[in-house]
Order: sequence, then structure tokens, then C-alpha cells
Amino acid sequence: MKLRSLYSLGLAGTLLLFASACSDDETEDAPVSPRLDITEVGTASTGGEISIEQGTPIVFAINAIKGTSDLDVFSMTVDGVNEVDPLPTSFNGNTFPYQILSDDIATYVDTVVFSSSNIGTTIYTFTVTDGLGSSVSTSFDVTVFSGDISLSAPEPFTWTRVGGAAGTGLDQFGLQWTNNTATSAIVAINSGTTMVNLGAAAWTDLQTQQALNAAINAGTTITQYSGVSSTANGTYSDVLGVIHNGVNYILRVEQGTVSTGGAGTTIIINGQYKD
Repeated sequence: MKLRSLYSLGLAGTLLLFASACSDDETEDAPVSPRLDITEVGTASTGGEISIEQGTPIVFAINAIKGTSDLDVFSMTVDGVNEVDPLPTSFNGNTFPYQILSDDIATYVDTVVFSSSNIGTTIYTFTVTDGLGSSVSTSFDVTVFSGDISLSAPEPFTWTRVGGAAGTGLDQFGLQWTNNTATSAIVAINSGTTMVNLGAAAWTDLQTQQALNAAINAGTTITQYSGVSSTANGTYSDVLGVIHNGVNYILRVEQGTVSTGGAGTTIIINGQYKD
């Protein structure tokens, strides 16, 4: 019985080792799909939704990299208001679908340009297929807009600072509120944020993103805003222009309230913003 048990254990161990070896072989031999990197040069987008002003060229930089098998075919489809037939010829003189004939090619690099003549949305889909039939795709939903883009409808903001804690509600705009003077709340910029004082009339005068951006770039930059009292309630009509993470914001500070409690002085700043 003991010999039979030992034999059974040995056989089980052998089968386990064999199964493990087979599993490792299967893992090592699993084919690797090709890789596809597409970049819309003007926006630096690598896929998804983008917006482009009418008349601006839509430029796609192509970089396809082989996996296990050699690259075979690069193709693309265009569906929407700016679809074209035939598809444009690439910078390298290739027409699509393009068969990648060289057996030893590891990458396919090219550029193709489309027109943005019509307003609306077009979907551009790029696909590379290898010799094993494995494929990978990348798509862009490109919306072409006409001229200026209107600012959004006003939305409320609330900034709150309690005692010595940092203020809350400011991160969206790239601002911080970490201290007050004896008379004023100090709202300062974070690194990389631009802020200017636009004047009260700008809230109604500036109607588009382009006009707001121009006003901010033409203004005198400030590193902090100190228009709200840290000692008394007040109403305000201060208008600030801010650029943070590439987004233009116009902010109107409208109200400040000051109260004292167990946690110290609480200051709340309310207003509206558009972007």
C-alpha cells in the first residue's frame, strides 16, 4: 500500500509539472497584437472627442508598431459631415487602405491631413491589422465649430475658509486661500495659473471664450485677490479672469459673510463663474 501511495503521489507530481510546463509554453507562445498610436497634432489628442475651429487642418500623425506578426494593412474610415471619397493621400504618398508590403518592417510611420470645411461632427477611425489577422483601432470624434465659442451659462461657486484651515472650493480655478490679513481674505494663484482683474463691466461685455482669453492675456497679471473683507459681511462686484489647465474662467465675486464660532472665524465667499 505504501509503494502504491508513493507511486500515485509521484504520478500526480509528474502530471502537475507537465501541466505547468504546458501552461508556461502557452503563455510564452501567446501572440502579441500590434500597437497603434495616433495623435491629432493641433490638439495633441490621442483619441476621443476634440473640437477644432472651422478651416483648421485636422492632422493625424500615425505610428503603428508590430507585435508577434508583421504589419499587414493600415486602414481608416471617415463618417460624418466632413467625410471624403476618396480618402486623402498620406504625406508618404500612400493611399488607403494601405498594404504594408515589407516583411521586416517593425513600424509604420505616416501623416494624413483632412479638411475641416463643414461645421459638425465627424468620426475618424484608424485600424492596423497584422499577418495573423489581429487588429487594433483608435477613433476620434472631431467637432468643427464656427468662429467664436460662447461662454457657458453662469454657475455658482462657494469658497469657504474656517479658522486656520485652507479654503475649499478653489481647486477648479487653480486658486488657493491659506491666509488672511487683518482686513482681507487673500485668494492667491497656484503655480501655472494666470489671474487678472477684469473690471465689473467684463462680466456682461465678454461673451465668448476667445474674447475672454484675449482680455486675460491683455490684462496685468496679479498673484492674489484681496477684495473681500475678513472682518465684516459685504456685497461685491469684482470680476476676475483666470486661466487654469488651459481653461479660461471669468469669476464674479458677489458676497462675503464672516462669522465666529468654536473653530474660529469662518469666511464664505459666494459668486458665479463662466467658462
